[in-house]
Amino acid sequence: MNIHHSQSSPSREKRLFTIAFEDSGQRLDRYLTSILGDLSRTTVQQLITDGSALVNGKQSKPGYMLREGDEIRLSSFTPVIDTNQAQATVMPLDIVYEDADLLVINKPAGLVVHPAPGHHDDTLVNALLAYLPTLQASTGEGQRPGIVHRLDKDTSGLIIVAKNARAQAALVEQMTQHAIVKRYLALVEGNVSLDQGSIDAPIGRDPRHRQQMAITALGSREARTNFRVLERYARHTLLLLQLETGRTHQIRLHLKAIGHPIVGDPVYGSGSIFKRAPLKRQFLHAHQLRFTHPTTGESIELEAPLPADLQAVLNEKDFL
Repeated sequence: MNIHHSQSSPSREKRLFTIAFEDSGQRLDRYLTSILGDLSRTTVQQLITDGSALVNGKQSKPGYMLREGDEIRLSSFTPVIDTNQAQATVMPLDIVYEDADLLVINKPAGLVVHPAPGHHDDTLVNALLAYLPTLQASTGEGQRPGIVHRLDKDTSGLIIVAKNARAQAALVEQMTQHAIVKRYLALVEGNVSLDQGSIDAPIGRDPRHRQQMAITALGSREARTNFRVLERYARHTLLLLQLETGRTHQIRLHLKAIGHPIVGDPVYGSGSIFKRAPLKRQFLHAHQLRFTHPTTGESIELEAPLPADLQAVLNEKDFL
């Protein structure tokens, strides 16, 4: 397994680069890959997309063509693990749907999707490589084996996995076109007054806490979340949410923004809820999926019921 440590490259110590004449005309991602040395181009592209490399103080695209005098500033970022080098680990998988092109997993809370610091061989990717030994070879260079979209570690529910490069490309394209319907269940603090609504607020990296996201106009991308009230309790509200976009931490951040953070959210929650909540993670579950099969064109609709720990919270009437 190839683990990239932040101190392994001398260039990583330097945070500000000014583009000389001889370096102009290069793509931003190619330039950073050459000077950072120990990071793959795919990883560098992700860093640029995440806002960890700013050009003239602004977020840019990996394909930006550098000009003489441009200033590139690197912020701190978490060391990453090359998922192309991930090892197979036999782990149980709750498979909701499977055919020759794809499978849909009901991911439990606590399972990390990609290898990361502290989770080298106990992730969904590791389990998939054990279940489908040909998976890594079937995906192109720089692609995460089979992964079409992500769920946070402590978010449970449905996640699509492609078995071959063709299916993965088709499903990723559906994601890009917002053609995959993803609905979530969330228990939030307080009484949501509207029966249904939409939250439209751009999301980017929090400039003060780079591992968190924030609603900001700086280096942000548009984000929209639709919600509908399923049930109101004395102190909480159960929502059904549908994403129009798929930004990192989108639901958690949007619900915090309207004053109704998710119960048990350790990052974007109110904090006080942990003293009373019979729960060790955020109450967020990827409940329903609808997408077009990449080969047959059939509409696939799937649903995963609430896991036991979340259902137990709804049974705690004194808490609700």
